[in-house]
Amino acid sequence: MPTQEAVGSRVARRLGSDIILTPIAFVLLGGVWLVITPVVIDHGVYPWWNDVVAGAVLIVLSLAQVVLPHRSRALSAVAALTGAWMVAAPFVLGYHEQHGVAWSGMLVGALVVLLAFVNGLTARPFRR
Repeated sequence: MPTQEAVGSRVARRLGSDIILTPIAFVLLGGVWLVITPVVIDHGVYPWWNDVVAGAVLIVLSLAQVVLPHRSRALSAVAALTGAWMVAAPFVLGYHEQHGVAWSGMLVGALVVLLAFVNGLTARPFRR
């Protein structure tokens, strides 16, 4: 029976890490999408640098969460703020009338907020 308990413990740890890593993977994909959007899709003149910077921030945060899982809640909060910025950016920066790029950024931002929230809820509290 000890073998069964060890296997059960390993499975539980693996499921716990998979639940945390899955939202991070989608945040990473959202960051990659934001970085390549100005290159892949021609949206005309808009502050494309905003998408690139926000995407790079999301990529760095996602990779940091994999390397530093004990800091996952704080990193998730920063990712959620970045996602919230992407939702507000078309209105703040004045390109909300360019529907394609505005909706792309807002949808990615909303998904990042949702996924960062889920990741923050599933993260273990930080203990020193």
